[in-house]
Amino acid sequence: MKNKENVVFFKSLLKSPLKTGAFFPSSKNLALSISSFVEMPAEDEYIIELGAGTGRLTSAILSRGIPESKLIILEMQPSLVKFLKKKFPQTMVIEGNASEMIKLLPEHVIGKISTIVSGIPMVNLRFQEQQAIVQSCKSVMKQGGVLLQFTYRPGSPLPSNKLGLRQRYLGHVLMNMPPAAIWEYMAVQHIVAYSLKDHFQFKRAKK
Repeated sequence: MKNKENVVFFKSLLKSPLKTGAFFPSSKNLALSISSFVEMPAEDEYIIELGAGTGRLTSAILSRGIPESKLIILEMQPSLVKFLKKKFPQTMVIEGNASEMIKLLPEHVIGKISTIVSGIPMVNLRFQEQQAIVQSCKSVMKQGGVLLQFTYRPGSPLPSNKLGLRQRYLGHVLMNMPPAAIWEYMAVQHIVAYSLKDHFQFKRAKK
């Protein structure tokens, strides 16, 4: 299976190098590191993976006990979509652009996405493309939902202030080719909402 994964990956790389974003598939170390930040969704919540490639990170997420029925994969490249559907038959694999999630996702999951894990090479995109994807994420996530993004470049792969996000650096994975960093993002309005809620709950508790 691993050899087949590599063949599919390198065909994808040759066809769309900027969309693939790396010269090698993500390592098991990187996949396990990212998946460790993915929390188990509640009964009515879901997780989305953007740009799953050959599914190495997908496997790591599922290995944490998250049901396949709770994971939705969004992938642009038809050859990878076909490969992923065979590899994860119980997981919903959707072919399409991450900037159009509100149109592509089933209606019953909108507003119930707790975590979005992105393998999209954001640093290779123009700001307008980044903005479209982030807005798409916000449109389907629940309040307090998080976006996890890994990158091979120094610094945040997204301009958080311009996109209305709060960013948090989660760490580096050196045992990967090339080494990668993991970042977490949350919509600013969600943070404000939670802060106000916590403040009023605290004041009531004090009385």
